[in-house]
Amino acid sequence: MPPKKGGKGKDGGKDAKGKGKGKDEPPDVSVQMKKVKQEVAKVCADMGILPELECDKLFVAKFNETLLSQTQKFLFQGDRLDSKGIQAFTLVLKELCPAFVPTKTLCFWRSLLGDEGVASICEHLLSKKKSEKEPPYGGVVNLELFDCRLGPSMCTYLSHSLRENVPLKTLLLDHNNIGDQGVTLLAEGLRHNKELQLLSLQYCRIGPAGGILLGDEVVRHSNIKRLRLRGNRIMAAGLSSIARNLGKSTTLMELDVSDNSIIGERTCLHTLCESLRTNTSLEHVDLEHNIIGEEGAVLFFETLEMCPHIKVFKMSGTGIRDTA
Repeated sequence: MPPKKGGKGKDGGKDAKGKGKGKDEPPDVSVQMKKVKQEVAKVCADMGILPELECDKLFVAKFNETLLSQTQKFLFQGDRLDSKGIQAFTLVLKELCPAFVPTKTLCFWRSLLGDEGVASICEHLLSKKKSEKEPPYGGVVNLELFDCRLGPSMCTYLSHSLRENVPLKTLLLDHNNIGDQGVTLLAEGLRHNKELQLLSLQYCRIGPAGGILLGDEVVRHSNIKRLRLRGNRIMAAGLSSIARNLGKSTTLMELDVSDNSIIGERTCLHTLCESLRTNTSLEHVDLEHNIIGEEGAVLFFETLEMCPHIKVFKMSGTGIRDTA
């Protein structure tokens, strides 16, 4: 949370510290930045990170940006950090969050993290303290690893954190080559997780086997509210599994299976329609860019008349005429 503003001093226009502060002036983060610079210098020295790599300058700039913006968010977008640099950053943030640098969101977009980088994030920022001497859980609740060229093996570390039930609310892994193997690893953690609310696995090369697992393990057992799977290939088999388990979910509000090579097989569509009637938590369904067919379109239109809880339903694709 942003620090509270001090009251006015005796001289009128000053806060409790005696410094004048206009409405549009940036917050005073000098105390926090002094601590940041000390911790960055210490960690970089302990890890033997060469000064010419200028990791320390990058870290200080990122911390300053986050503190001034008061967004409690770090964004690394294409920054050239190797696994050692990621480890250093996570160690620094672990020591500073939440006391000096409150942090809720951590974003790595098109950054080459590697498995070791993800392992550092999970170990230092997504794990519960193992002893009273360690600082409390830092508070990261939103993690975005977008297009970081990650493979399925990195899901091992995320699965462990999820299994520990850390209070992570959002996990976005879009545009990474996770595949069915990665989904298998994630499902092991998500099966026992009651905290995660949004899981985004868009364009992650997930096939029918992964779709079946997502239905049987994630939709059925987790408390996820929003599941986004656009741009995969779960096909009718994957959708059927998700549909069968929708009736057992009382939390799912949004389901995006658009562009998933789903062809309107009668059994699959009937199963989904039946689940739409019985699952009253679902409000948003996206089936765009799949081949539903005219018969399927009519079936959905008839079903939606009996589903007032569904506020948004998207459907398009080859096989549906304008008159359907």
